[in-house]
This record gives sequence, C-alpha cells and structure tokens, in this order.
Amino acid sequence: MNPETQQIVSINDAEKKFVLISVLNWNTASTTLECIASLLALDDNPSIVVRIVVIDNGSTQSDWDLLNAGTAALPVTLVRQEVNLGFAGGHNLAIQMAIDEKADFIWLVNSDAVVDRDCLGKLVQLMNEHSDCGAVSPVTVAADDPTSIDFCGAKHDWQRLESVRATSIDEARAWEIESPETMWVRGTVVLYRIEALKQIGSLDSGLFAYYEDDDIGARLSKAGWSSRMAFDARSRHVRFASDEAHRPPYFFYLMTRNGLRFWLTHTPTKHRRWIRLRLIDRSIFMANILVSKSRHDKAQACLLGIDDAMRGTGGPPVLARKVPYHIELLRRVLMIQHAKHLANKL
Repeated sequence: MNPETQQIVSINDAEKKFVLISVLNWNTASTTLECIASLLALDDNPSIVVRIVVIDNGSTQSDWDLLNAGTAALPVTLVRQEVNLGFAGGHNLAIQMAIDEKADFIWLVNSDAVVDRDCLGKLVQLMNEHSDCGAVSPVTVAADDPTSIDFCGAKHDWQRLESVRATSIDEARAWEIESPETMWVRGTVVLYRIEALKQIGSLDSGLFAYYEDDDIGARLSKAGWSSRMAFDARSRHVRFASDEAHRPPYFFYLMTRNGLRFWLTHTPTKHRRWIRLRLIDRSIFMANILVSKSRHDKAQACLLGIDDAMRGTGGPPVLARKVPYHIELLRRVLMIQHAKHLANKL
C-alpha cells in the first residue's frame, strides 16, 4: 500500500472508493502493530484509496509508548484517548471521521486480526456488486489454524431469541438466500457503507462492548440494507477460550445487560410474548450456573447486568456494588426450579 494513499484525500474520480480503516488499541500494542503491518501490506488497488486510523482507547502509558514508537514512521494516523470508550465509542470516533471526510466505506478491524492481502479488494468488490449491502465481512479463520473457520456468517433467530452462527460456508450461503433479513455479521473485521450508517446511525455507544454488531445488523435490516459475507475473502483472528473460567466478570455483565437490551429492542412483535420473563429467567439461569461453580463474582456481574438492563443503564461496567435485594431474591427462588437442569451444565 503506497504511503501517499494514507493521507486525507479528495476523491475526484467517481470510479475510486475511499475507505477509512479503523483499528482500536487497548493495551495490545504488540498485536496491534502486527495488524497494522497486514493492513499496510494490502494489495495496491487502483480503484481504492485508504487511510488508516489507529485509536488508542485509554491504554496504559507503557502500552501507549510502545504503540506510538511503533507507528512513528508509518503512514497511519494515531489518536490518543485518555479513557476507554469501549468498542462502540472508540470506533464511532473513526466513523465520524469517515463521514466528515466523505469516505465511501469504513473498515473496522480488530487489533488482534490479520487480513489477507486481497481481503479489502474483495469486500469492496462485493459492495460494488450489491448496492443494497450495508455491511460485509470476510470469512474469519483461527490464527493458529487457518483450516478452522472462526466466523462465516450469522442470523438472528427471533423465535428462540438467539444469535446463531453458521457452522459452515454452505450453511451460511443457504441462510443468505432463505432469510437475508435475519443476517448479521460480526464486528471483528467488517466493512460498513457510510451511506447506510448516515441513515441508521453509528454504533450504539451505550452498549460499550458486545452486541454492537448484532444491534447494527438489526438496524440495517430494518432500514432495508443487507448484511453479507464475502466467502472468498479471508482474515485471521486470535481465538480465545470461551468458557466461563477464562472470562472476566465484566464479560458476563455486558453480555447479560446488552443481550437483554438487544432482544427487548429489536425482537419483532409476533415473537415478543413473555419476552421479558423469558430473558430474565435465562439470564438468572446463567447466574445460577456460575453460583453452582463457586464463581460468585461472575454471578454477581450477571445479576447487576439484569438490573441495569431493566433500568436502561448503559455505558462501561461498574461492578463494585451490591446486587439489589429483589434481584438476589429472585435468583434464590429460581434456583429451586433451575437446580434440576444444572446437572447438565456442570
């Protein structure tokens, strides 16, 4: 990628597409620099002009110093935020830049992702071929095993209140044909059309982290835009253990709070019967699983997430507080019902 294409440019050629690339760094400078290296190695494409923006999301001074030194000689724009704005808030800074600079697309790339040289070209090509497409993702494979697919498409199962990931490319292709209005793409490596974001709005900063991609996918669909997979494009992503033993308490808080918020906001009318009770019961069941495994701090985070979702509280997690008495009482009462199902979860 030529350095001069990293500068703010005025695109006069209607055939060229301007893509602003946004990378967030939060105490991951070494992996962020690897991500940036893969972006700078993208194939030169005469029909695409890019600018890379790296936003430091309130990292420690030592991590910031490493990132600053590592990018000093690179054709990227580095922005320092003193506080962590979350996934949504951090990327929204870049989205606003893209709107102000009249970009055609914004490409959100996780700092722990590495993209193939032709990845962006294939994403833009799909966007050009489908004018109704508001979001497109490459197939993501595991960084430690390129034969293992990490993400190849997803849909919202409104009846079951579940986000379902495709288990194969063939399954994802079938979903795109059968129920395109239910499709959404993960935010790990995703290209958004600026025209669509100007219509529906940016990421929901109140979510802070997790479910932003579900939310924006649902909003795109409601506005008539599609979310698609570029099945011939590839990115690699670091795969982490997903069980509760390796997840911090804030993960359970955000997943609980934001999950409740998402389903209550977007579920179609015909699937909303008893929705609040179903969601609360499911969330408390997770808390009871954690209690039964003596992971009390994580169970408390779930319960705080339920309370904040019902209160409409958004933003970063605040976990150093007591669970309201009525929420804890409800957990204890439901434990009687949940106990007979917990054996299968332990």
